[in-house]
Amino acid sequence: MSRPGITLYQFPISHYCEKTRWNLDAKGIPYVIENLIPGPHRFVTKRLTKGGRGTVPVLVDRGTVVTDSTDIALHLERAHLSAPSLIPAEGPERERVLELETYFDEMAGKHVRRWVYATLFASGADIKPLMFGAFPLPLRLVGTALLPVIKVAIRRQYALMPDKVEESRVKIQEGLDRLEREIQGDPSRYLVGSSLSIADIAAASLYSPLVAAEGSPYTVRPAEDVPKALAELRASVLARPAGQWVLRRYREDRQRPARGFNSRAEAANG
Repeated sequence: MSRPGITLYQFPISHYCEKTRWNLDAKGIPYVIENLIPGPHRFVTKRLTKGGRGTVPVLVDRGTVVTDSTDIALHLERAHLSAPSLIPAEGPERERVLELETYFDEMAGKHVRRWVYATLFASGADIKPLMFGAFPLPLRLVGTALLPVIKVAIRRQYALMPDKVEESRVKIQEGLDRLEREIQGDPSRYLVGSSLSIADIAAASLYSPLVAAEGSPYTVRPAEDVPKALAELRASVLARPAGQWVLRRYREDRQRPARGFNSRAEAANG
């Protein structure tokens, strides 16, 4: 099998990276995944971006480096014209898709990330399987050794302070309310028009940590190990049309990965 021309540098746990994987998979574009350990990842991302952003995802598409999950989605539409389109070509529906993608990228992405991390850390839950389960054993050991430092960095970077965490809880509910208005309370509807768009992918992937949809990265933790606060929020979200919408999008629209390999090591052995 020939090596794909696209490499995605990512954290397996990141819902922004899940968003990018879904965009690639929905378009049927083969790619290689390079999983990075938080913290040391900056040596890789800084090199790729020539000292620019230190965040993931980072996509390298045949020599072109793109950062930020939204910018990656837009790049894929421009650069892969033969793949299925996830943005209407023109008109009001195009503008609506772009507006909703931007809204859920900020509302769901930022606030779900902060609230979930704060809840997991406060509970004392073992997050190593979630953060490092996709890595080979040597890197799992590295991640485990670095976990105390990683937690400190996450607390600082994502402002895991009580007032900010409470703000994010409120914003999560606000975003779910908006989602339900957009679908008119019907989990079978897409956000815009009658087919999947980058707006649907953004909302479904970025809310997926709340519902642990089958096919998302968040189903690895046994139900009995889920912190009480997260379990309670999950139950409340699943009781809403918004939660059922996320489950339905995963069930009906989360396609099998198009990538040929999971890592450079597998590619070398292909």
